[in-house]
Amino acid sequence: MAKYIAKRVRFRNGERHSVVQVPYGLPVHECTVYLDKYRKRGRAANTIHFVCTSLAFLYRELDAAKIDLLDRLGRGKFLTIPELGRLASAVQYRVEDLEQETEGEHKHSANVIDIARIGMRRKIIETPRRPVDVATQASRLRYMADYFEFLANYVGATLPDAERRAVESESARALSAFRAHIPEVSKRAKLDARVGLSLDEQDRLLAVVHPNSPNNPWARGFVRLRNWLIVVLLLATGMRRGELLGLQVGDLNTNQPKLRIIRRADALNDARRHQPNTKTNDREIELTPSIMKALWSYINKERRAIKLARSIPQIIVSDEGDALSQSSIDKIFEQLRAACPGLPVRLTSHVMRHTWNERFSEQAEALGLSESVEERARNSQQGWSDNSKTATTYTRRHTAKKGRELSLKLQERLDEKLSGDE
Repeated sequence: MAKYIAKRVRFRNGERHSVVQVPYGLPVHECTVYLDKYRKRGRAANTIHFVCTSLAFLYRELDAAKIDLLDRLGRGKFLTIPELGRLASAVQYRVEDLEQETEGEHKHSANVIDIARIGMRRKIIETPRRPVDVATQASRLRYMADYFEFLANYVGATLPDAERRAVESESARALSAFRAHIPEVSKRAKLDARVGLSLDEQDRLLAVVHPNSPNNPWARGFVRLRNWLIVVLLLATGMRRGELLGLQVGDLNTNQPKLRIIRRADALNDARRHQPNTKTNDREIELTPSIMKALWSYINKERRAIKLARSIPQIIVSDEGDALSQSSIDKIFEQLRAACPGLPVRLTSHVMRHTWNERFSEQAEALGLSESVEERARNSQQGWSDNSKTATTYTRRHTAKKGRELSLKLQERLDEKLSGDE
């Protein structure tokens, strides 16, 4: 099976884009033409990349089923409804798992079998396929359906009238059935939704990540200090992982303890192919003098001691001097999860954002702020629009706590009644 991949590319002007290709091969022409419409509309690089991964997934499945889509369309034919049904079933699962299953089947059919690999192969074949979430499944199906429609028109325009009409008719009927597989994304499942850390859990995390902590999971002094600063900044500001990695030295106010979070899509001075970016509005955030002092100390001492880091504007760098990647942040929190066993939430960088929002709600309540004032203040600090309702996603624990308190208040009268009946 050909392993089509979604590959990120960075142009000389800094623009990021994605293409579908077989490793070390040329991009798939039709996909490149299709993806250009998202590029012209100014869609975010990560959005284009997700579309690209959906198309790479599509081509892998077509290749596994030995379907040459262009040849099929060139003969005035389209995919059958059962073929599309098989594809709709496959999109429920992670790509890596489908690859493992195919590799296991391929080895099983080989004429020469390596006895030492039998156990390994059995594990590969028996590995349960892990599903993706419903939202990912729905998005994959929508992009695939749209691509099929584009390709039917793209190839159909080159066909004689009779064959073009046949493709139009077949594709319309088949895609109607295909789109019926798109699941509705329910907003009712809230019990297992992500929440932030409690105050005790937050204190425990800060104790472990402190540079002088004996439980700190890192050995090198620079890495200890940088990772501590990463956690502190995320907790102090509620910024996203991409916003943190996009911070530049010039974003810091040299006279006041303030920093700016700025959206820099396709920045030329960012060498990362997968550029971390700001999803929300630009904004200015004030820090306490002690946090700002620690940040400047890191920049002027530890970061400055790394020669390569002096030539790039990004603040958060590796110990080799490159701008840190998003996967490196994920690795840091993976190591923190191992160093902080037993936390009731799965520790990630985004949990820090939930934690900030919950602390914000607690402070707003302590100050007696009205709901409207609290909402506007939060939206300003998080870079959301003035009328945004995104806060509900990040304040679940605080909202649930207030709900429990009110519910118990309602039950007190019942308790009194029950006591009187005894």
